[in-house]
Amino acid sequence: MTRLTCNGPFYTELDRANQYSAESKACIEGTVQKLMNHHTNVSRPGMLLGKIQSGKTRTFIGVTALAFDNGYDAAIILTKGTKALAQQTLERLKADFKWFMQNDDGQIFDIMTLPDNLIQYELEQKNDSRCKKRKA
Repeated sequence: MTRLTCNGPFYTELDRANQYSAESKACIEGTVQKLMNHHTNVSRPGMLLGKIQSGKTRTFIGVTALAFDNGYDAAIILTKGTKALAQQTLERLKADFKWFMQNDDGQIFDIMTLPDNLIQYELEQKNDSRCKKRKA
């Protein structure tokens, strides 16, 4: 079993800013521990689901931060196919990860406007991409 590190810069900063409850911390830390204990890859990704208005966004942002502190390099967030919700999610990610982007520790992208000329340095940073479902 891989040991979970809960004092890294991403999770520590988000916990300070969001003041996660003990229940939220238990959910965030338990989720990342499960992801670390079960091998994930392109064919078998880790996925988080939740009920409407259950605090998913706040919690999955915490899960993302803690996962980044524990060796994960990318998170892909799927939102419902409405432009308003997709934009709201993107703005929330940018606000919560603002400190990390300012310190050049990570990037947040909207998959619909993803730059095609990222340099190697940018590709090696933590990456949070927001994707919106849409008809083919």
